[in-house]
Amino acid sequence: MTLTSELQINIEMSNYNQRSGSYSSNYDYLFLDNLLDSSYASSFRSDLKNLKIKTFDGTQCKILYLPKYGSQPAAILARIPSNKIKETTKLILEVHDTTFSSTLAPGNDLLMFDANSDTYSNFFMNYSGLSINNDSTDNGRFLRARFVPSLDGSSPTSLFTTFASGQSLANGRVTVARFKRINGNVNVNDNATYHESTTGSYMMQIDFNLTAYQEDMQYTSLNYDGNKSYCLFNGAETLVMASSYDAYSSGSDDEGDWKQYHLHGRAGTGTSNDSDYLEGFLKNNPTKIYQNNYGEVEIAPEWYATTEFEEWNYVDLKWLLIFPSPIFAANGIPEITVTEKQTKTGIRLFKGEHEYPKAYKGSKLLWDANDETMENTGLYIPDKIKNKDWDWVF
Repeated sequence: MTLTSELQINIEMSNYNQRSGSYSSNYDYLFLDNLLDSSYASSFRSDLKNLKIKTFDGTQCKILYLPKYGSQPAAILARIPSNKIKETTKLILEVHDTTFSSTLAPGNDLLMFDANSDTYSNFFMNYSGLSINNDSTDNGRFLRARFVPSLDGSSPTSLFTTFASGQSLANGRVTVARFKRINGNVNVNDNATYHESTTGSYMMQIDFNLTAYQEDMQYTSLNYDGNKSYCLFNGAETLVMASSYDAYSSGSDDEGDWKQYHLHGRAGTGTSNDSDYLEGFLKNNPTKIYQNNYGEVEIAPEWYATTEFEEWNYVDLKWLLIFPSPIFAANGIPEITVTEKQTKTGIRLFKGEHEYPKAYKGSKLLWDANDETMENTGLYIPDKIKNKDWDWVF
C-alpha cells in the first residue's frame, strides 16, 4: 500500500449557528457525493475505493463506499468525530495506489436497507404494493413501492419503514435514498408515524398532469420554506433529506414534558450547495413538542404513473440510509470542495530563542500554533505592534 498524495476536503457550512441545545451523539456523518466532480478526480478510482479520510490530528474516519448506479456516481459516507466539526471543517483525503474495503457498516445509529441483499419485509410495513424485482442496470435488485389506495385506512398506501424509529430528536437526522425511479407525485416525511400524526422535514412533489385535475403545472415544496416550479426528482435520482431539532426551551404541563426547538429542514438531490435543493429554518418555533425521538420514514408515491392513467404511481428504491447528524443537519447546506492540502502557516511567538506555541487567558486556550482548525477566540495582534516594520517569523 502506497500513499500517492494527500488532498484536503473543505466543508464550509452556510447560515452557521452554534447549537443551543445538547446532543448525545459523539459522531456526525457526511455523505460525500461530489468527489468525482473535483479537478483531482483523475487520481480517484471510479468506485472511490483508493481513498481514505482522516482528521488533521491523524484520526482515521470510518467510511462506507457506495457504488455508482447508472448515471449516479459512487459516493462515500464518512463518520466524523463531532468535536472536530467547525463552521469550516477541514479533512485530509488520502489517495492510495490500492483498493480498500469499507470500514463502516450499518448497525447501531447507522441504518440501511439495500434491495440487492436485504429482505424488504424486515424493514417496511407490508402491503400489496411492494415487490422485489431484478435490476438489469447493476444485475442486482430493486424494491418497487406502488401507491395502493386504502379507503378505510386499514393498510399502508406507501413505503413505510419499521426500523427507523427511536433515534433522538436532539441528534438530528439525515435520510439518503437512491432510486432507480422516482417521478411524479411523491411525498417524503422523515419523522412519520402511521396515519401521519407526526411530521419532520416533509417534501411534497406534485405534477398535476398526473392527477385527476390534469393541469399543466408542477411544483416541489418543503414544509419549512420555499418551493420550485418543477419536479425536483425525475427518473434515477438520489434524495438527500435533513432535519434538525435544536432545543432552546423546555418545561412540563398536564400533557407531559415538552421542548421548544429551533427547526431546520432540507431536501435535495445531493449534500453540497452545488446540488438542487430546498431549505428552511424556523428559529424560536413556539410549538411545544412532547416527542423525544424520531419516528419512521415514509416515501409515498401518489396518483398516477403516466397521463394514460392506466396504473398507479410508484417508486423503485435501490437503497436507503438513515443516520444522525447533530451539527451538519442543524446548519445551512455546506460548500464541499477538494483542494491541495494546506501547509502550516501562521504567526509563531518567540521571546529570544524560546517559542511560545500556545496562548491562554486564565485557563482558556486562546491560540494554539499547531491547531489549524482552531476557531477565532479573540486573540489579536495590537496595531502598535502590527504597524511596526518587524521581521515576522512564520
